[in-house]
Amino acid sequence: MLVGPLALMLPLLLSGTDAAVDAYQRGDLDEVARMGGQVGAAGIEAMLAAHPDAALTAAAGATDRAELLAPLASLAGSWDRTRAAPAAATAAAIAAGLAQLPVEAEDLAETGRAWRALAMRADRWADVRVHALEVAAAIAHATSADDLGYDLALLTDGDPEVRRAAAELVPQPAPPAARAPLAAVVARDRDPIVALAAAQALCGDLGFGDPPAPILAALGDAGLARLRALAVDPPTDAPGPALVDAARCLAADRDPASATAVRALVNHGPRALRGAINRLRR
Repeated sequence: MLVGPLALMLPLLLSGTDAAVDAYQRGDLDEVARMGGQVGAAGIEAMLAAHPDAALTAAAGATDRAELLAPLASLAGSWDRTRAAPAAATAAAIAAGLAQLPVEAEDLAETGRAWRALAMRADRWADVRVHALEVAAAIAHATSADDLGYDLALLTDGDPEVRRAAAELVPQPAPPAARAPLAAVVARDRDPIVALAAAQALCGDLGFGDPPAPILAALGDAGLARLRALAVDPPTDAPGPALVDAARCLAADRDPASATAVRALVNHGPRALRGAINRLRR
């Protein structure tokens, strides 16, 4: 039998979750979020099994929503994609705002490991794994962990979306231990967008005043040759910031072939980027 404060709160909690479900069913999503603020993470977690869509919508309103990252990891690991994908996306949205939420580092450590493990699962959907990477990285950042929150082995994963996310989530400045794996991706990844993401993680550090020599040495001849090829013939869907950062390494390289590649990118690359890239040549 429930006694004490919990017994007094239970009827209010149940009525709040019922009201949130009713609001969701009639399409009043603002009211769902408001009720989420009332029932909090405990009430939302109780809704997850029977009413996951309403629960995920309510999560945005809960001030203690960081506590939902653990149950959301279980839901995101489901074989039911209609449940796993929204749960992972909701968790990524929560994790993106961890800096503004009350969290306990010790409480999040185990949760971070659960999301890290999900990101490593090659038998799960790419979007779920990418969101799992985002959550694991955000938790590591919020708890001042020494590692990235995920394994750099994902830079060689079989799914290009996961490889790209693993590169894009490397913080700047990139840890020295990440330089060699990132450089290998630049040189050898068959997907040019993934190669550019790795180049951005490496070469973007030059924008913070890092000395170029260690980064250029990590890239080596093969990495620089790949960057030149990407500059001369950039993918049509290449992200602009990635191209600019890749050009930083070429502009810092003294090989005339790199200067020629930067000039080609200025002359024939996306018009909106030409000014920024041209300034790197000075």
